[in-house]
Parts: sequence; structure tokens; C-alpha cells
Amino acid sequence: MGTRLQPAVKRAAESDDELEIQQRKINNGLRVAKKRLKAHGSFDTHYWARAAEVETILLQRTEVDRKISLRDFVGPEADWQKTEKAKALFEQIKAQKTSKNMCERRKKELDPQYLNRKASLGRRLRSSWIKLFTTSKMGLCIKNTGAGERDSSNQSRFRKHMIEIYGSNRPGEEVLWCPILGQYFDENAVTASHLFAYMHGQDTMDAIFGPTKTPELFSPRNGLLIHINIEKFFDSGKFAIVPDLPERPILAEVRAWVGLETREYKLIILDKSWDKLDKRISCHYPITYRDLDGRRLAFKTAFRPAARYLYFHYCVQVLTRAWQQDSSKQVNNTIRDEVGRHFWGTPGRYLPRNMLLAFVEELGHEYEELLEGSSRKRGDNALLVEVATKQVKTRQGELDKKVLGDEYDESLDGDN
Repeated sequence: MGTRLQPAVKRAAESDDELEIQQRKINNGLRVAKKRLKAHGSFDTHYWARAAEVETILLQRTEVDRKISLRDFVGPEADWQKTEKAKALFEQIKAQKTSKNMCERRKKELDPQYLNRKASLGRRLRSSWIKLFTTSKMGLCIKNTGAGERDSSNQSRFRKHMIEIYGSNRPGEEVLWCPILGQYFDENAVTASHLFAYMHGQDTMDAIFGPTKTPELFSPRNGLLIHINIEKFFDSGKFAIVPDLPERPILAEVRAWVGLETREYKLIILDKSWDKLDKRISCHYPITYRDLDGRRLAFKTAFRPAARYLYFHYCVQVLTRAWQQDSSKQVNNTIRDEVGRHFWGTPGRYLPRNMLLAFVEELGHEYEELLEGSSRKRGDNALLVEVATKQVKTRQGELDKKVLGDEYDESLDGDN
């Protein structure tokens, strides 16, 4: 008789009950910590100490979630790390560690001894940072701060203006053009998506890029009309938009692209292990997400989004993808393709150099080529990292809420 195969069993780590007990205790502690955290309009050292405590507990909860997920997975740990659940947990852990460090740094900056040694931050920059951090769905969940509730009239005008300037509609039909998929779709299947996310607000946009004559948060320069099944993953670190350059561009070709009045872009896949790569984008559209890799965006007019907002979006996707990998192990550089070419590949003055330096420090020295997109120094060094962190945490919070329902946020909200 042949050898009888044994059924796969779950990983024998901590007992089932032990991890669930830890999880309940942490959730109870989180409720208490959030009730102690109060924003009275004065963000003093005591406030930031409490905020750091909340982030520490959130991090502990995610670490337990990671252990439970790994425990329940049948198969080698290396296979578990490739799952979307594992990537999401790695991403959460890294974002929460960064948020904790932010709070501790802000506490230090408000210490009188520190202020005596170093000039305090400008009021507007500090204000914009406080707004962007306190509105994070997976952070402090403080209401009535930041950009506020989205004004539907602003969003409607944003969409209408983009339809006009991108030439997205087809006369006599209720369809809109998606430049990523290069096809018309029912107008309800196409959405107006921001590159620099609405959640950060105009003040933060100005703090990073500098003020413009006309605010650009709701400008077509800061957006694209895209299919809803593309928008669903637009900020997930799965793909990004980069300059459309030849496979091995010579310097003259790079310079030519930079000098073009109408620049062309393409989509590249960042996560080669994404479990949806070979899924069809839509039941009405035959191609898969993998088919989009290297595909040029097809616009109907000569108008293009601003390169600096595309570069910002690219940097956030690079950070998101990097955080989805186990930081304790050697991982692939997210900004290079299989043969070592930098995905963006063109120099520019898109983001302040000091902010990009802090961003690269967060990612690691192997990401120094991102500095090719730097301009002169401006504002708070940490602002770009903090904006990206908020965006990552907010997206993860929305995903958790979809899975667990309203009770995920509300049961842990300090206002309850």
C-alpha cells in the first residue's frame, strides 16, 4: 500500500484562545486610550503623548492580527507573505509605526527646550499637518478637521470640467472615455479620481507644492477620469503611471520627453504577485490587469495632468508597495523593473527636495533615485511622508470597514 497523505494542519503557534484573548484586551485598551485623547484646539505635548499611545495600541492590535492570519494559513510562511491579507497587514504595521514616530516627533518639537534650540514650524504648515493626521480613519478618527466632508458640488464641477477639457464624452451617447483602458464606457462606470487626494486639503497641497494662482485641488491638472475598476485599486500600490519612454532611453530621448508640451504616459505594474493580475478588468472588457503593464495612456485631447501631481501619486504608490513587503527580509526595489531601470526615468522639479529626502529615508537608500524629481527646499521635511502615511491608513481603514462593517470604527471610537 502507498504512503497515506496526512491532511494539512494549521501552524502550531500560540493557542487559538490566547491570541483572541490578547485581541480583546487590546481592543478594550484602545477604547480607553481613545477616550483619553481629546482635541481641544490646542495640540500640546500631552495631546501628542496620548496620540502616540493610541498608535502604539493600534500597532499591537495589528501585530496580533498578523499572528492570527499566519496561524490560520495552511502552507509555508513564504506563501502566506504573497497573499493580499499579508501585504495589507505589513502595510498597516509600517504605517502605524510611522504614525507613532510622527506623534513622538511632534511632542518633542513642542517641548520648550527643543523650541529654544530650534525655530518652531510655521503656523500654516503645522496646522495643515494636524488636519491631515487627525482625520485618518485608522489613526485618531477626530471629526470636523482636515478637508471636511466632501462637497458634492465641488466634485460634480471637478468631473464636469475634466469631461470638457479631456474631451471624454461622445456626442449623443451617455458614455465617457477612460484613458487607461483606451475605450468608452457607460458614464456611470467612469469616475473622477484625484492624484493628490482630496482628503489632504488645499492647505496641505499648497504646503507641499507651493500656492498657485488658482487652487488646484479640484483642477483637471490634479485628476483623471478612469473606469471604476481601475479607480478601486488606484491607490493600492499595485500599479502606477510613469513617463512613456523607450525601453532603454538615451539621454536625448529623456530630454526630449521633458521638453514636450504634450507628454505621454504609461501604466506599469508594481506588484507582480498581485492576485488579480490575471483577472478580467470588467465582464464587458476582455483584457486583464496584467495586460495593462507598459500600456500607453490614450487621451482624446492634448491636455494632460500636471507632472508634479502624477509624480506625487507615483511616490505614494511606491511607498505603499514597499510597505506591503516583509521589512525583516530582503525585498525587491519597487522603483525598478526586472532589469534595473528606474520606472519614472526622467528628472524634474516635482516635489521639495527636503521632503523627498525624508521620504527616501523612510523607504531606504536604494530609493535615492526618487530625488531626481526634487525641487528647491520648502516647508516641513516630514510633511510628504506624513501625507502618504495618512493616505495608506485611510485606504486600509476603508477596506476594513467594508469587511467588518461600521462597528469596526465606531466600536473603537473614543466618542462612544
